Amino acid sequence: MSADRRSPSKPVRAVLWVALSCATLGAASMLVPSGSAAPAASGPRMPAYDEEGRLLLPEDYRRWIFAGSSLGLSYSDAGPAADLRDEMFHEVLIEPTAYEHFVRTGTFREGTMLVLILHGTGQEVLPQRRGVFAAEVHGIEMAVKDSSRFEGSWAYFGFGGMDGLRTTGTFNQPERCQACHAEHAAYDNVFLQFYPMLAQAGPAGGPAARASGLDR
Repeated sequence: MSADRRSPSKPVRAVLWVALSCATLGAASMLVPSGSAAPAASGPRMPAYDEEGRLLLPEDYRRWIFAGSSLGLSYSDAGPAADLRDEMFHEVLIEPTAYEHFVRTGTFREGTMLVLILHGTGQEVLPQRRGVFAAEVHGIEMAVKDSSRFEGSWAYFGFGGMDGLRTTGTFNQPERCQACHAEHAAYDNVFLQFYPMLAQAGPAGGPAARASGLDR
């Protein structure tokens, strides 16, 4: 007896169509995690302030891009510390979208944020035999470029440290920070002379590299 080669009835075709559609959607769902959407292009990240105009400490600042470090760096005429343990490690990090802009252009865009983390020094922790390492945090400070709010474009904030970190920054008055940066910074109020890795990340022969004396 020969097989029946007639086309499926309309109800059967409808069932087959639904099954194929579900299979296709199921395969597509394996490519995109459930509950997620395609990532949108992120724009430049800007400083955020509270209702009273105080700078907010970004939650992810410890994951920013490393810009430079120093040990015992001081801007005063006081003598050196009697012991290396009395000095502090300074780490400077830059917000990632501002870093990418600097790498492309060699300039610090509006909204640039740099964070300074001050560490005490530690030692006598096995297997250490000599030297010191960056230990507990003694202070957090931030510099922001925001000409819409601050005369001279840049402003500087402190977020405390050993007495407890704050989520909002205390504004440092111009005579304490702005004047020093304006007079002594290698480029655009930033002490690039202390951050050779950052200075050389910009375009070769660019103004930042030239100003910092680290032109390649």
